[in-house]
Amino acid sequence: MNSVVLSDAQSGSALFQSIWQTVVDGMIVINHLGIIQMVNPATLKIFGYREEELVGKNVKILMPQRYSSEHDQYLTNFMEGGPNKIIGIGRIVEGRTKTGQEISMYLAVSELMVGDQVCFVGILRDLTEKVRAENDILRAKEEAERANMAKSHFLSSMSHELRTPMNTILGFAQLLQVTDENQIKYELYQEAVQHILKSGDHLLNLIDDVLDLSKIEAGIISVSLEDIDVSEIIDECIDLTKFTATSNNIKVVFKPENKGKAFIHADRGRIRQSLINLISNGIKYNREDGSVTISFEKLDNRFVRIKVADTGYGIPQRHHEKLFIPFDRLGLENSAIEGSGVGLAITQKIVRMMQGDIGFSSTPDGTQFWIDIPAGDMNSELEVTNEEIENAIESADKKMNGRILYIEDNPSNIALLRQIVSKVYPEIDFESCSSAEQGLEYIQDHPCDMIFMDINLPGMSGIDAMKCLERLYRHLPPVVAITADVSKLTISKIKKQKFSEMLAKPINLLETVEVLERYL
Repeated sequence: MNSVVLSDAQSGSALFQSIWQTVVDGMIVINHLGIIQMVNPATLKIFGYREEELVGKNVKILMPQRYSSEHDQYLTNFMEGGPNKIIGIGRIVEGRTKTGQEISMYLAVSELMVGDQVCFVGILRDLTEKVRAENDILRAKEEAERANMAKSHFLSSMSHELRTPMNTILGFAQLLQVTDENQIKYELYQEAVQHILKSGDHLLNLIDDVLDLSKIEAGIISVSLEDIDVSEIIDECIDLTKFTATSNNIKVVFKPENKGKAFIHADRGRIRQSLINLISNGIKYNREDGSVTISFEKLDNRFVRIKVADTGYGIPQRHHEKLFIPFDRLGLENSAIEGSGVGLAITQKIVRMMQGDIGFSSTPDGTQFWIDIPAGDMNSELEVTNEEIENAIESADKKMNGRILYIEDNPSNIALLRQIVSKVYPEIDFESCSSAEQGLEYIQDHPCDMIFMDINLPGMSGIDAMKCLERLYRHLPPVVAITADVSKLTISKIKKQKFSEMLAKPINLLETVEVLERYL
């Protein structure tokens, strides 16, 4: 076998080629005019070009546009003996790939004489992933700092909000304690009790707000979407805030901007909570003898906008960006108006959970909040036709009797099932409760032959109510779960409990009749 002996020149050339082809960093050679003379494979990989696309081109092709003119001027200045800003000095720069993406690079440039020509050799290292990781760490640090500040702000705000009612409770309790029983006047006793009850109620509301917000943040609360008549839910909210409005001498009026009905696709309990929050704020932060006006309009086929406008003093511009920050009462911490500063934050999160949005506008003459909720199905109004009832009556057992309880917070759903039962089975007693807590209390005193249980209830859910029923009764009557949320998660939760059946909203008449006959 013949061996080949390489000369020093050949050996050096082979070594150079080997390094040039395999080095992981990019290497690029340009002349004194900035024209690319050579590029190694690593450079081509970094920038996404082929070799023939770069050799003979100005090196500016690898720079963002904003730096290219500076580069030409720098080369000219350097060749004329100007200051050196990069030769022999490594630094981080921005590059541009063939696709236009900007990348971060470490660039070190050396001056090289080839004969009587000046060239420059640049060594490039792609730092994009490193910079991205550093930026992620920086963002995480900033987020942690914001969270820490929010925590401090929360503790400070809650400390003040909790101490105010506690001061009243403890103060009046101590007053009653140190006053001789024989000297306590009835008026003093009544006043003390009223102050204690009012402060206790305020404390309970604060705790509920904090728990509600924490559940939303943790993703524990879900929404059960159904088609809801907008006018109906607004009337319901006005009725629920009537006492507060009357107590504050505020008039609450409903002025729909559209004739006819409109439906939204939302969670009934959560949209009611959101509207009550906005109406209550409109009442609390109003002028003497002021008003709150509720209206709605159809924006398009996709959304319905519900507006709540008050005649208060408006929200100063400097507070606008802080309006939805939890526990920030915008300078009203020491005012006579009670509140936790959580209501709007909760409302914003709830509305967005329902794929909607919330906004506001404000002047010194008043503030208007609006919420946009996805439009519902106009044909979803719950009613039973005479033909459907006649068909059901023909197939039903007319002699059926007993007592049915429907635990449901939606008046329309209650009215529908009541109509089905009364028309098809007139001998059956039909009762309803609007919450799981009321339902459990009713069942203890009134034995039921069948229970229909809505899953998404205010307060205790239907799932939790079923768990209570299982603990309370060895022999349960048939319990039928009713839900508008037919997601796999909800169905899985229902199947884990001892529900006899599940009906999806809107409930089907014939299917409901079949369930009644099956279990009664």
